[in-house]
Amino acid sequence: WTGSILVFQILLLLVVTTTPCRADAEADGSGNEEAEPAEAVLYPFFILCLGIVAHCFLSRYAPWLPYTAVLFILGTLIGVGATRFENDNVLHKSIVDFWLPIDSELLLVAFLPGLVFSDASGQNTHLFRKAFWQCIVFAFPMVLAGTTLTALIAYYIFPYDWSFNLSMTFGSILAATDPVAVAALLDQVGAPPRLKVHIAGESLLNDGSAIVFFNIFSGLFLLELDVDGLGEDIDGPG
Repeated sequence: WTGSILVFQILLLLVVTTTPCRADAEADGSGNEEAEPAEAVLYPFFILCLGIVAHCFLSRYAPWLPYTAVLFILGTLIGVGATRFENDNVLHKSIVDFWLPIDSELLLVAFLPGLVFSDASGQNTHLFRKAFWQCIVFAFPMVLAGTTLTALIAYYIFPYDWSFNLSMTFGSILAATDPVAVAALLDQVGAPPRLKVHIAGESLLNDGSAIVFFNIFSGLFLLELDVDGLGEDIDGPG
């Protein structure tokens, strides 16, 4: 726990020192109050406390409710409330001024390696070696199949008149699934360990394949736009 808290504090420090404050960016002499960088730490600790309270409440009074689904609903409500309602409290400033304008690549680089390492360190290495090739099939050909099926729905059913490469880009974004809720449910129902290894092992590998598919098809889509400097690293047709 001590190591986890230390890593979490380092990540928070990285985010706070590299994320531009919205209040600072919009301050143009109109009297806008600048937000303090220390306020950025308030929101993550509020979320941790909220998760602990929700877990204690559900385990005691409503064990039939899935914990991850409740967290998803709470997070959605917090996001809607922060963006739709104006408030001057410090928590609202922490969300709006620091965490909403955070750079997406920074968020990915800061938190995704820790999540992947956490899943990988908890794997049964013996079962993972036995199920390695099944996980490879799930993580690469099946992710491509899922990307294609989603792209076909976006291409033929959605009323947006997207090109096929843009539809494939959209499908690659949705292709990488996160089995946190499923893994928690499998633990509750006592599923076989090999099934859990298949699901968790595939989730460890599908992020990489989804990123590769996204880079390929987003580059092809940018090449379709015929704009100088966009998609030049992709060898398009012709």
